Amino acid sequence: MKVLLTNDDGLFTNGLLHLEQALASFGEIWCIAPDRERSATSQALSLRETLLLKEVSPRKFTVNGYPTDCVNLALFTEDFPAFDLVVSGINHGVNLGDDIHYSGTVGAARHAALHGKKAIAISAPIRPHDGDFRRPAAWLAKWLETNLENFPQRVLWNINYPLEARANAGDPFPGMRWTRQGRRIYKDAYELLEEGAGGKLYKLLETEMGWHDDAESDCRAFEDGMISITPLALDTTAVTIEPVSR
Repeated sequence: MKVLLTNDDGLFTNGLLHLEQALASFGEIWCIAPDRERSATSQALSLRETLLLKEVSPRKFTVNGYPTDCVNLALFTEDFPAFDLVVSGINHGVNLGDDIHYSGTVGAARHAALHGKKAIAISAPIRPHDGDFRRPAAWLAKWLETNLENFPQRVLWNINYPLEARANAGDPFPGMRWTRQGRRIYKDAYELLEEGAGGKLYKLLETEMGWHDDAESDCRAFEDGMISITPLALDTTAVTIEPVSR
């Protein structure tokens, strides 16, 4: 079995390193990641820019592009084998609710699922990049042992591992809950850095985020100290909407 690991934080982060160690028993592990942090780039793909692929050690690569570029190069160039599983993460910060539309972590997994690969995005509220991601990595390895063979087509799994985890009786890992995508509440603010004849220079400040309270949502599971596992479909059609008359 061949497993591709990627992220939006860079190759030398503990989220990727601990994931590589935890999944080593599944087969041959390959890693490819952006050469710098590329958070909140969603499923961006470099169309007109050239991409520089560097092999920094055996089966470990960096790319001067986005997470989706990493997956695309791994799927469609001769530098890589055919992969059975693509795992994006472990992201150093959660991707809950509407975060999935912005997340480079989820974007990479979505791109893999779009091309028929079994795909997972996993995140945890562990900072900084050199934090300890071994527990969520070990849990994912255990979860995959039971669930990998049953992955449906054109679905990716968005997993959020909680910070304050409540362990099950006799189990070192927190409980898990199958969830729906929740709804975030964003309160964005910008700082005006400079104003002149050339225009105004703004910087987005740290976003204050809340969430709508839904008992079945990933946000609620996370707040309850549970591992949230959300299946995300690729078809985003609003099937409940009546067709508009013309």
